[in-house]
Amino acid sequence: MTPDDTTSPSIDSSPSCANVNGSNDADVAVFAESSVVQLVGGDPQNVGALVAPLHDATVRVTASKIEAVDGDFDWSWMLSDLTAVIHGADEPWTILVVPGISDFGVSVPLGRVEEFRSLLASLDGPRSVRQERPVGDGMAGMPSANGHSVLLPPSPVEFPAVDDLGWAPPATLDVPPASSVVVINVIEPSPVVFDAPTTVVATSLPGSAATANGLTGIEARNISAWFGNHNVLDRVSLDMPAGHVTSLIGPSGCGKSTFLRILNRMHEMIPSAALAGEVLLDGTDIYSPARKLTDARREIGMVFQKPNPFPAMSIYDNVVASLRLTGTKVSTAERDALVESCLSKAGLWNEVKDRLRQPGGGLSGGQQQRLCIARALAIKPKVLLMDEPCSALDPTSTRRIEQTIIELVDEVTIVIVTHNMQQAARVSDLCAFFLAEQGTPGYIVEHGPTEAMFGSPQDQRTEDYVNGRFG
Repeated sequence: MTPDDTTSPSIDSSPSCANVNGSNDADVAVFAESSVVQLVGGDPQNVGALVAPLHDATVRVTASKIEAVDGDFDWSWMLSDLTAVIHGADEPWTILVVPGISDFGVSVPLGRVEEFRSLLASLDGPRSVRQERPVGDGMAGMPSANGHSVLLPPSPVEFPAVDDLGWAPPATLDVPPASSVVVINVIEPSPVVFDAPTTVVATSLPGSAATANGLTGIEARNISAWFGNHNVLDRVSLDMPAGHVTSLIGPSGCGKSTFLRILNRMHEMIPSAALAGEVLLDGTDIYSPARKLTDARREIGMVFQKPNPFPAMSIYDNVVASLRLTGTKVSTAERDALVESCLSKAGLWNEVKDRLRQPGGGLSGGQQQRLCIARALAIKPKVLLMDEPCSALDPTSTRRIEQTIIELVDEVTIVIVTHNMQQAARVSDLCAFFLAEQGTPGYIVEHGPTEAMFGSPQDQRTEDYVNGRFG
């Protein structure tokens, strides 16, 4: 996959990806209102893989290549280089595998998925084309041009019968006042119509969650979440103020990671997912139809539990990859300065400055995680989310990541999920304790300054958890 930028180091350096912009190769088919996607979790050959859209694009298929174009931005996969084509199981995405790069692809409109896949099969050469299950009427997955994220007004809300769509939600949902319900993955050839009008309300951020020293906070209001009929979060509200580190603690299964994914719209990538409530950034709900998904991802970065650098890319290219994937163009000099700045902020520059052209996959686990932090910082997010970033690291690497977090908070608001109570106490200014008891949805028992949460909690359950009596 190759962004169209021949003036700088990029994925172009991979022999498996060729930039063919300007080729006279005739179109076989054109798929408008499509997108470039990236695998961000799981195995693409298994149901439940997480695949996120990166950039809106028009997909062109010719006799020699697959190309995704948005204005001057261009990705190309040569058919002769493809080693595998992996279609989402009941989902509209297709991962296009070339040597060394196995986590990018495209998603076309739902109404043309079968056409696209049949076309690829007809152009198939020595590569293997794999699909775990045939696509049927119950296709669920990443919303695209013909998939509808339906906003419903406050209520209780009556749902129409949608069994034929592959997922039947509960008959009613008790929606908190002044909230919306977002039903993800309701897929139909035409929009789903409800009797009540859609209502979207944007509310200004209050006090501490607004801006401080040029930084931006983020606020969750009455967030509830479901996977199918299973309610995993119940009316969670939390102010994560600008210029601070907020830690989310609690036993496994209480909804911390789900809550974190909701904060940058990754929750909607999961089949049958639904949510209620608002996530406010700069005073606007990031789930509002007026906000683009790509904008939300640009402003709210994510670092995952397992380091996920692009292994075939150089260290340098890993850092600038986020610029290319978001369509951000900078000069070569600016790019060089940005690489040094981001690697320095991530505490990695001195360790890698003499081997920037070596593969990122050759770094140690702790170095790879700091490389992922540098990559996230390259697009200058307003908020950085970290889902147990040190759980797979040794103590030395953990200390370096923690020091990086402490230094970064002067430049970006940070929210971190951790099971390590000592880590939460060391790095966070504020703390929220999540709990799910006896099969009930997760909720926040208590939140406040970290020192008070660990030193004089108001709830006995908080005291028992932070002191290791359960969990």
